Amino acid sequence: MSTRRTVQWGVLVGETVRPLPKAQNVSQALLMAEQPSNRGKRGSKSVVVFRDGEHDMWKRHRDNAPVPTQFSLFDQEAS
Repeated sequence: MSTRRTVQWGVLVGETVRPLPKAQNVSQALLMAEQPSNRGKRGSKSVVVFRDGEHDMWKRHRDNAPVPTQFSLFDQEAS
């Protein structure tokens, strides 16, 4: 029996990630990210992000590139 990790999905708005707790896969996350309430200012295109756990960095779905959030930017400036 294989153990599956629970992937957390979110949408990146500026430098803030809005969690999408009801999304169970990338298709659902993409659909939820396109809702007007999850878009940035001026209706900009949404960026779906994911992470494998609470302590992992958020990554863009399309290319797995790490996404700096406000919290991680603060950590970099403090060090």
